Amino acid sequence: MGNGMKKRVFNRFSKIFKIAVTITLAMLLQACASGTKGNFSAGYVGTGKKIALVVGNDRYREITPLTNPTHDASDISQALKNLGFEVTLKTDVTKTGLSGALKEFGQKAQRANVALFYFSGHGLQINGENILAPIDYSLEKPEKGASANEIQKIMQDATNGTKLIILDACRNNPFMAEAGAATKSVKRSSKKARVVGKGLAPMIPLKEFIVMYSTAAGETASDGNTRNSPYTTALLQHINEPIPIETLFKRVTRTVQETTEPPQLPANYTAGLTSDFCFTGCGVEIANIAQTCRINIGKGIYEGECEDGKANGKGVQRYADGEYYTGEFKDNLRQGYGRQYLTDGTEISGYWEKGRLARHK
Repeated sequence: MGNGMKKRVFNRFSKIFKIAVTITLAMLLQACASGTKGNFSAGYVGTGKKIALVVGNDRYREITPLTNPTHDASDISQALKNLGFEVTLKTDVTKTGLSGALKEFGQKAQRANVALFYFSGHGLQINGENILAPIDYSLEKPEKGASANEIQKIMQDATNGTKLIILDACRNNPFMAEAGAATKSVKRSSKKARVVGKGLAPMIPLKEFIVMYSTAAGETASDGNTRNSPYTTALLQHINEPIPIETLFKRVTRTVQETTEPPQLPANYTAGLTSDFCFTGCGVEIANIAQTCRINIGKGIYEGECEDGKANGKGVQRYADGEYYTGEFKDNLRQGYGRQYLTDGTEISGYWEKGRLARHK
């Protein structure tokens, strides 16, 4: 083959290669864009397949009945449905009914973006293990309780997505009075004594897990005097706010403390979270996701609309301590309407000019 022929072949292959690269890049951009409009915040979880099992038990047969849990479960169920969850609601369930519901929940939660389990009712710790009580529970038959650790394992096996367990389950404890008699009975039969602790034990969450308690470990929670418990009331108050789960924790905690006497202190446990989670969108509405960028601005990281390599348009600026701003930018400065969320959950909303708050809304 002569040099001229080799050159023509080389040029032809070069053109084909350039066309292939151009087509591939276009396809990648299209895939990243996923359309022309959407809610953007890199790492944001809260869309896609969302599955929830919600349980509320009032009518206990052998221990003290409660007044609020079925209301709590019903109202949380409706709130989650409004947020796009596929919800299974179970009230006043026996051990058999709860076991069946958990099995079905594990199946539905396969490869879910978000899986959530909520329980309102009696809960206790036996030998350091947290037990959620179905309505046919008694200390004489501890095997009839549902282990919170087993529920966590069911969820972990079902999905690598974000998983939440919410337990409003440390109500006025009817088990402490029974524990002494039950322990004596067990000792007489030469079996290992069951040690019943106050409230729930601390829980060690697995990867991509969020565990929320209505009160601190080892404490009991108020059932309340209204339709819902103080904790569920606070959760319902804040669940629709477009804020990350860490900020939601703080707002719910503050509301519960302000509405209980003595102040009740909720507890939260997280592990292995790699993404922001919000019950509702905590990003911003972007006209064209393909025209977005992720850059450092000051001590924060900006994600949103860009032009000429700078933050121009709508975006989110986050800081390492959890504080963040969502709103409008111009040339890397906050410009226009926006909302800033401080680490204690405080929201500052208003209009910004050249990076400074000009006036509150």
